[in-house]
Amino acid sequence: MKKLSFLLILCFLASSVWADDTIISASVSCRTDKLQPDTNRSDSSKLSIRSDNEAAKSWIKFEITDFAPETYRKAILRLALQDHGETASTFSVSAVNDDYLDNIVWAERDITWNNAPANDTASQTDLLPGTTTLMGSISYPDGTVQGDQFYIDVTDAILADTDGIIQFVLHNGSGLINICTHDHSLGADVWPTLILTPRPAGADYPVPDYDEVVAPTLSELSWKNPDPNDGASLITCDVYLTTDPNMLTMDMVTLAAGENSVAINTTNFPNYGNLADNTMHYWKVDCHDPSRDNMIPGEPWNFYVGAPPAIDAGEDQILWLDGASEITVNLDGTSSSSTTYTVEWTQVTTGAPTVAIAPADADDTSLTITARGDYEFMLTGNDGILVGSDTVRIVVGNDACDASHINFGDAYNEADQNQDCVVDLLDFVALIASDWLGCTDTLTNCN
Repeated sequence: MKKLSFLLILCFLASSVWADDTIISASVSCRTDKLQPDTNRSDSSKLSIRSDNEAAKSWIKFEITDFAPETYRKAILRLALQDHGETASTFSVSAVNDDYLDNIVWAERDITWNNAPANDTASQTDLLPGTTTLMGSISYPDGTVQGDQFYIDVTDAILADTDGIIQFVLHNGSGLINICTHDHSLGADVWPTLILTPRPAGADYPVPDYDEVVAPTLSELSWKNPDPNDGASLITCDVYLTTDPNMLTMDMVTLAAGENSVAINTTNFPNYGNLADNTMHYWKVDCHDPSRDNMIPGEPWNFYVGAPPAIDAGEDQILWLDGASEITVNLDGTSSSSTTYTVEWTQVTTGAPTVAIAPADADDTSLTITARGDYEFMLTGNDGILVGSDTVRIVVGNDACDASHINFGDAYNEADQNQDCVVDLLDFVALIASDWLGCTDTLTNCN
């Protein structure tokens, strides 16, 4: 069960807030608790996320009136950390689909695990199939502190809204994670917030998009030009490119009328035409509409050039205790990056017992497993900006037969009474021995 992924650490590469953005704080939020499924947890000042036996998921709701989704081109959900019980952590953010209407009028003091919209009450991590859309995951490194902010793109959820009620679920946490509530005492800077960016009057739909991660071989920039005022004139663009976040020093090229893309090279951009690896780049497009005889200034865009650490957690393993009290498992990971990075092994919640990993900060490590189970471990590489990860599955059975059935999930043959993977006389004995010659004739006692 190999699974490769990488994440941009959005708490470091947050989208900027511009003067024209609309800022909306959450109307209500609350955690729910699997151990107390019918109890409202509005007594808590935090939105908890955890996936163990004390599972918790949290809900956030925005109620927006006079809202026209089509007037916005981007929506960012901002969250802030209250505290967490692990080091580096990850959790998922999903939006409740607009057509899911069960209990969408929930209030802070009545939502519970059992009535929360779209919650799969039987799962420690999941939501009801077909009722939500995954917006993405938020990952943060060790050393993150209270008040640190995370940003995730929720544009699709905003554009799909028809009733002014927008709900998000925080779930599937890698450990105990606590996010600030909508009324946290630290104030508006930590409340769950939507940042809505209106469609610009000028150039729009940049490629690469905001905060997009691209390779150093990216060959061009492109965008959509605005419609000319007279409906017929051709727009002329000035394109700027830099690595200066303040955009005080930039290269600029003026394109032919009607063009909406430009090649990235040193002819067009003498100083920045060779993209710098592991670096954020900033660009914008100013448009000239001859029918207006004025310039339409572009908004600043940015993209990151680089690649996350390359991670391979190794091959899946199927093992069995075979009468021993424990078994040593070697995790054989590999990693590489063009920049400085750290690695960490963590256990993924699968219902298997918790296992100590030592050392956890090296590609190759070992662990001791004492109980059967379906285990999963994740190797994560973090360069401070990008995170790469891969998982490895470790199946441990009591014996080869048990391990085989754990691995494939196949049911045992109904005749295999002792579940040793062989149907033989032992199963026949197990089936009838306890009832051998037993009589159910109460009239004659089988005489």
